[in-house]
Amino acid sequence: MAAQFPPCPGVAGGAIDPVVYAISFWQDIPLPKPGPFIAPGWAITGKYAYLETHGERQHTYTRETPFGPLVLTATGRYSVDWGDGTQTGPYDFEGGPWPDGEITHTYIDVGIYDVVVTEQWSATWRLGGESGTLSGLQTEGRIEDLRVEQVQAVVSTGR
Repeated sequence: MAAQFPPCPGVAGGAIDPVVYAISFWQDIPLPKPGPFIAPGWAITGKYAYLETHGERQHTYTRETPFGPLVLTATGRYSVDWGDGTQTGPYDFEGGPWPDGEITHTYIDVGIYDVVVTEQWSATWRLGGESGTLSGLQTEGRIEDLRVEQVQAVVSTGR
């Protein structure tokens, strides 16, 4: 008796379906995750907190297949939940450090906040003369327990 095997992914009636193959690959690739940081590890009320995303906005994957190379280029956009009820984004660029970073937030209240950076991914692909776009995946990076303090200047008269 001959062994029975399930059909190969992306194969319908003996022919490859590039869309199915690309979707299967897209759902299994390890997308880059942001590694957010706010220097120096805490923030001050009333002053900009500069979010460094430490991520990757674009990554190209290539997989050799019996039907030629599958090339998939993933592109990410960042959104930020600052933990105080404020959400910003999406951003099409990396967040950088003070003084030139462009992803900033000003906290009003002293407290401890969890900052969540979500990267929404989309991709373009091509395989065997076919191409298309994909979306719907995300990765996440977190800053747990960001301390926000208030600073008060004290003037000494020298007495």
